[in-house]
Amino acid sequence: MIQALKSVFFIGAFAFFGWNQAFAFDHSHSNWNELVQRSVTWTNSTSTVNYKDLKSNSKALDHYLKELSEVKSSDFDRWSREQQLAFLINAYNAWTIKLILENYPVKSIKDIGGIFSSPWKKKFFKLFDKEANLDWIEHEKIRPIYNEPRIHFALVCASIGCPGIRAEAFIAEKLNRQLDDSTKRFLNDSSRNHYDLAKKELALSSIFKWYKDDFVKAKGTVQAFILPYMDSLKSETLSSVQNLPIKYLEYNWSLNEK
Repeated sequence: MIQALKSVFFIGAFAFFGWNQAFAFDHSHSNWNELVQRSVTWTNSTSTVNYKDLKSNSKALDHYLKELSEVKSSDFDRWSREQQLAFLINAYNAWTIKLILENYPVKSIKDIGGIFSSPWKKKFFKLFDKEANLDWIEHEKIRPIYNEPRIHFALVCASIGCPGIRAEAFIAEKLNRQLDDSTKRFLNDSSRNHYDLAKKELALSSIFKWYKDDFVKAKGTVQAFILPYMDSLKSETLSSVQNLPIKYLEYNWSLNEK
C-alpha cells in the first residue's frame, strides 16, 4: 500500500513539474536578444536595423514569435510586473519587425495597408489565444495597466522619428535601467528633441503631443517629465522649465534601415 502511494505521488509530481517545465517561458528572451544584437546598430542616440539580414534569417524570428504566441493568459498573470512589461515590449517590437519583413522592401511602415487601414490595427498575429494587432498591445495591454510613460521610448515603429530599437532584449532584471537609458538616449538626440536656449523654447518629438496625457499623469507636466533626462536642461530647475513653450517637431516616418 505504501509503495503504491509512493508510485502515485511520484507520477503526480512528475506530471506537475514536467508540465511546468514544458511550458516554462524563457524570460531572458535569448532568441530575440541574439537577433537584435546581430541586426541592430547603434549610432549615438538612435539605431538602425539591417532588415535584409533579418529577411534572410526569418526562421529565427518566427521561432521567437512562436514562443510568444504559446504563452497563455493564465501563465502571464502569474509573472511579476517587470516580467510582464518586458514581455509585452519585446513582443510589440518583434511583431513590428515581422510586419516590416512581410512587406519588405518598403519605404515606411505607413505604406503598409490601404487608405482606410492602419498597420497598427492590422491583425496579423496571435497572442493569449486571440487574433491581435500592435495597437491592442500598446493601448489595451500596456498603457492603461502599467502607468509607465517610458514605454514610449521602448516601443518602436520602425521609423527614423521613433526611438531606436535596443540591441538587446528587455528583461525584468534590468527593465528600469533599460527604460531610463532608452528615454535618455531619445531625449538627447538633438535631431528629435532639443532646447533652444536663445528662444527659451523646447522643440520636442510629436510623441510628447500624441501621448501628453501619459506624461502629465506621471509627472504633472511634459516639462517635468523630461527634466531629469535632457542634458541641455541640466542647469535648469523645475520651476524654470515648467512654463517653457513647446514646439512639436515633424515626425520622420522613413524606415529606420541600415
